[in-house]
Amino acid sequence: MADAISSSLQESLDVLEARLFRQVNTDMTRRTFRVYRREAAVFFVDGLVSTDFLQHYILTPCQEHAAHELTSPLEDALLQTIHVGDAKPVQTYAEAIDAIVNGKAVLVADGMPSALCFDIRFFVRRGIAPPLTESVVNGPHQGFNEALRDNITLLRRILHTPELIGEMTTIGSASPTNLCVMYLKNAVDEDMLQRVKNRLQGIRADQVLSIGALEQMLEDKPYALLPQCCLTERPDRAASFLLEGQIVIVMDGAPQVLAVPVSFLHLFHTPDDTSMRWQYGTFLRLIRLVGALCTLLLPGVFAAAATFHPEALPVTLLTAILESQAQVPLSIPAETFLMLIMFNLINEAGTRVPGVVGNSLGTVSGLILGQAAVEAKLIHPLLIIVVAVASLGSYAIPDYSLGMAFRIGQLVFLAAGCVFGLYGIALLMAVAVVRLCSMTSLGAPFAAPVAPLRTHNPDVLIRWPIWRQRLLTWVGNPFKMDRIRGRMRGWDRK
Repeated sequence: MADAISSSLQESLDVLEARLFRQVNTDMTRRTFRVYRREAAVFFVDGLVSTDFLQHYILTPCQEHAAHELTSPLEDALLQTIHVGDAKPVQTYAEAIDAIVNGKAVLVADGMPSALCFDIRFFVRRGIAPPLTESVVNGPHQGFNEALRDNITLLRRILHTPELIGEMTTIGSASPTNLCVMYLKNAVDEDMLQRVKNRLQGIRADQVLSIGALEQMLEDKPYALLPQCCLTERPDRAASFLLEGQIVIVMDGAPQVLAVPVSFLHLFHTPDDTSMRWQYGTFLRLIRLVGALCTLLLPGVFAAAATFHPEALPVTLLTAILESQAQVPLSIPAETFLMLIMFNLINEAGTRVPGVVGNSLGTVSGLILGQAAVEAKLIHPLLIIVVAVASLGSYAIPDYSLGMAFRIGQLVFLAAGCVFGLYGIALLMAVAVVRLCSMTSLGAPFAAPVAPLRTHNPDVLIRWPIWRQRLLTWVGNPFKMDRIRGRMRGWDRK
């Protein structure tokens, strides 16, 4: 094999020095020493390995055996001398270089036609902290960080079962990124699992820098407005996806994990729903649904009713609108578009400005600009209320990507209402529902289990009490389930 590691130490040093560009890469470090009367060297990246582990567990034992006579093959003797838990031989220079750039230490020695790879990685990383974008009232306050091993550990701390499988793979040809595909062996659909693996293997990209980029490469409908995967930074929510038979993809360097496949209703659920009593969880879900409908339809319905269907409005309300409109130079459609763009601009500015300043900026800007627009008679006051309610509804949507989709759809529905009135909004809504029911998430129906209607856990929109929910198992398609008889509360025989 042309790329096989040579038994000549000097040849191995020349190849590794050239491929690691050590002349210019000052953090590509080489340490030479003697072991069992042979010359040896260890390569590592400064900053990615623990120098204490390197000195204590690799260099010191080797130096202690520098003058010892070799009584067994050199590779076996080194594995017995060096006490590192994760140690394995590699046979090619490509494998050795891949291990080095991933933060491992690689040892080569004269007379050994292979290299030994030791996992002593220890680099600066963020600790386990509360989630930043998915706040919760009842539930654990732990969020994923950017370390792949930490995120896998957080999931295994929740699901204590050997059937939680984590398959490691890489993505990206020029700069590979480590991934872990996690699933429950007894719950996952094998066809879906194979489909996910095939899509990961079929990605042709030099590098994938974020899990959001990976999501775009996996989704079925890249031109659809709605997200078809679910990003979460909460380990408990990711564990709930695994228990439902879904697949969770953990990516090195990403503080979120990707759950596939998902349904439209999954994106409205939060960990609070399960932690709270069923009445509270159901009420909050209905509030989110009302907020989403207000975001999508309220500005368009208001503009359509005021422009094309004034007879549908109460007389007192219509009189107030006409009186205030007489003093405003802009038409109602133009005012509504202007206000929606302004609120989206305020929201984006508040998001990009860090910390408390961002929150204050959004609140103060909304108050000042709204009040100034009303006093300058550019906008009438009722429109401020309509746009404010629509914006609040978008903040009630728990999934950020879904909230963004509704805010874009809001402008589309507003355009339909301004051109065709309420009939245009009704027609566009019918088209949107049909489109929603035809969408898939990695081959699974996106509107399941409502469309197509299938046997499902009674925890879709109305959340039944946990003790009334059946234990269900995924069969065939991950949105098609067979019921296992028996209540979760065995003592309840009513």
